[in-house]
Amino acid sequence: MQQPKRFQAPTMAEAYDQVRRDLGDAAVILSTRKAFAPGLFGQPGREFVEVVARVPQEAPDVRASRATLEQDEAAHDLVRAVAEATAAAPLAAGPFAGFQAVAPVDDVPVPVRPSRKRATEKRVTEKRAPQEVEKPAPKRAAAKRAEQPAAPTPLPVPTAMPSMLPSAEGNETWSRQLDQMRVLLEQLVSERLDQRIEGGSTALRGVRERLLRHGMTPALAANLLGEVDAGAATDEETLAAMVERRLAAKLPPVASVVGRRQRAMFLVGPGGAGKTTMAVRMALDLQRQGLNVVIAGTDVNRAGAPQQLVAFGAVTGLDVRLCYAPDELEAILQEPGVDLVIVDTPGQNGLRRDRMAELTSFLHVARQRLVLLTIPATTKGSDLAEVVSAFSAVGLDGAVVTRCDETAHFGHLASVLIEAALGVAFTTRSDQVGDAPVPGDNLALAEAVVRAQWSPAQPVVPARRPAAERTLAKVG
Repeated sequence: MQQPKRFQAPTMAEAYDQVRRDLGDAAVILSTRKAFAPGLFGQPGREFVEVVARVPQEAPDVRASRATLEQDEAAHDLVRAVAEATAAAPLAAGPFAGFQAVAPVDDVPVPVRPSRKRATEKRVTEKRAPQEVEKPAPKRAAAKRAEQPAAPTPLPVPTAMPSMLPSAEGNETWSRQLDQMRVLLEQLVSERLDQRIEGGSTALRGVRERLLRHGMTPALAANLLGEVDAGAATDEETLAAMVERRLAAKLPPVASVVGRRQRAMFLVGPGGAGKTTMAVRMALDLQRQGLNVVIAGTDVNRAGAPQQLVAFGAVTGLDVRLCYAPDELEAILQEPGVDLVIVDTPGQNGLRRDRMAELTSFLHVARQRLVLLTIPATTKGSDLAEVVSAFSAVGLDGAVVTRCDETAHFGHLASVLIEAALGVAFTTRSDQVGDAPVPGDNLALAEAVVRAQWSPAQPVVPARRPAAERTLAKVG
């Protein structure tokens, strides 16, 4: 790095002129001060300004990993162009309809600021262009080129912003910048949509307040209201029904269990979510369909957990096993005549490495498996998002939502499911073990989000045997 230099002048402007003439426009001012020099031999003293400046010199690797000014300007212009086009789109077309207007790469406004060096090279090239004449190639070379097959036409590559491609050294920096761009874009779109909703009808504002009151995030609420035709709604209830249908279409597809070839079904999730009760409900329902189901309990360290599972098996007559190691689960899967094994795993939030390593060891035993995340509907949105994110590492096939009858706020649940692209396989709305789990229904979930209650329609549950025909075992 260059050593700092001192410049003295009568005024600050003259000192800055000296810095520019000596060090150039890239100089950095370190300090400025006013000083007084006494006169010699009776001469009067003088006041002057002293400026300390230097030219910074960055290492090559730092410049290579950091985004240039042109890249930052191009990224900023891209985000602003997309946001303005999105905000200019009609409200019924959706908040992201403006992407189609700026999708062609040629339409993206990329600033072009050529430096003096580039301008000089361009003028030199234009002067030399008329003098350069292509010489005719020899006949042998021309014949050889004619015999060679034509090269395949290369695929079109966007050339509007080639300098924005991330390098190997700056992946972390580019990832952070892209996250900032995404957050900025979402904020701009949400603000524009909120302004339109505030200026819209009373029904539009009423439905938005209802969605926010029921736990939905402001971004998702604005997105839904931006995608419906608010002008076609005559009152708030009509608009709410339109939002329900749009939310049902936006939710991930329902996770199907019937018809899939799996030998094991794992129920994972936090403690107290109702995994054991759900395992018994599913086993009873599948047993009524003629399947031979075994419940394998791997929660053997929690106090009272093995006894609870054994008691459920004695009361219901289900085949219940306790698995202390993955080898025991593998032996059950290899037994002839067993159609499905429902694995009841220990409750955890997915943040402990030892618990996740234990779960992974059991998952590796069953290759044909189905992993369902069991989550209570009463969990708040932030905790629910952390649990879904933690268990996504093991590969989730669907979600089981329990305790739907204990809350009236389901907006956070819909927001997390959409963000994680996780479909609902089953829901439970009662605490009765004998009641069959309700298959997932996106329209019913959307109605619960908007109207703060589940639809009263219930599926037909096969009749259970009378109490006199059931044998209750006494567990000691």
